[in-house]
This record gives sequence, structure tokens and C-alpha cells, in this order.
Amino acid sequence: MSGIPTLYTISGDLLAVLDHLEENGGELTPELEQALTITEEMFTEKAVDYGLAIRNLEAMAMAAKAEKERLAGLQRFYENAKKRLSDTLSGAMRALDHPKVETPTLRLFLRHTQATEVDNADDIPARFKVTKVETVVDKTAVKKAIVAGEEVPGARLVDNYNLQIK
Repeated sequence: MSGIPTLYTISGDLLAVLDHLEENGGELTPELEQALTITEEMFTEKAVDYGLAIRNLEAMAMAAKAEKERLAGLQRFYENAKKRLSDTLSGAMRALDHPKVETPTLRLFLRHTQATEVDNADDIPARFKVTKVETVVDKTAVKKAIVAGEEVPGARLVDNYNLQIK
């Protein structure tokens, strides 16, 4: 382990100094004052290092997201191009009555399938319909009720602290 204190050890040292201060009845001795100053400076330095690392990771995450979107666009392009080529070839094979093309490197053929297409769901008789019910919790309403003093079984408010870096 290197001689550079980590944020964890600095925080621990700071807590130890504060404990000594409490044990001394709040009396700040020159030794405690020096230890407190050094620990606070080290903590500030480490906190800034952490903040910069967080910013760097945030930038990397944004770059990865942008790359993901770029790749998703490429994927859509390739899938659409494949569909256009397949539709064109399939149409030509049907129009020319060539359901099969065989070469030493490739075998192409048309396979007949059937799919059900619904033009208007309202016109379909009830016996062909399935009702799906999804129950979700309205968290906004639950929060309002709890804040208003109402007890909501199965729910509670949780305080979160989000680090902001400006």
C-alpha cells in the first residue's frame, strides 16, 4: 500500500481527531488544531480528486452513450438495407417465378408462411380478445399521502443525498 492516504483513511483520521476534541471537552489543543488542519486539507484535496474522477467518469459515460446511439443508428441502417434488398430479391423471384436459386456458394428459396394481420381491433369479436391488466403503484400519490401525514402500508419516504459537482 502506498503512503498516500485514501479518502477512507483521511475520513477516519478526521473522525479520530474530532473524537479527541470531544474527549477534551471541546478544548482545542495546539496538537489537535494542527492535526485537524492537516486532515481537513488532505480531505479537501482528496475530495477534489474524487470530484475530478467523477467528472471524468461522467464524460466517459456520455461518450459511451453517444457511441451506443451511433452504433444503434448503424444497426438500423444495416437492418433497413437488408430488408430493402430482401424485399427486392423476393419480389423479383416471385415476379419471375423463380422460387429457388442454387449456386455452389449460396442457396436462396422462397418459403410460404401465413401471418394474421389485424386491420381494426374494434371489429374483432370478443372471443378472440384477451384482456391484460397491469397494476402499478402511483409513487407520486403515495409520496403526497405520506407527506400529508397519512400512513401508507408497504411504503416509506427515503432521504437520498446526491452529490452535485459544478
